[in-house]
Amino acid sequence: MAAERIQQRIDPDLRQEAEAILATQGIKPSQAIILFYTEVKRSRGLPFKPSPVSSSEIPNVRLQKELRDAAKGKGVKTYRNAKELFDSLHS
Repeated sequence: MAAERIQQRIDPDLRQEAEAILATQGIKPSQAIILFYTEVKRSRGLPFKPSPVSSSEIPNVRLQKELRDAAKGKGVKTYRNAKELFDSLHS
């Protein structure tokens, strides 16, 4: 049976942390994916009960808007040097 390639986008921090954990177990990322798919097939569903996401992990609406605005440069102040930054904080 020929192997198929799977490509998926994933948050870089999530990938890095998960791969570090897998490495402590001697498991390569590709092996972890095969293990996961094998268990999904065997159990006919997720092989674990997903943990609920805490509200602290979900940005609220205001924070989401501010993050989008910051990414676009809206409301972002720039400073020429550290002194200018600290002077603005104390004024």
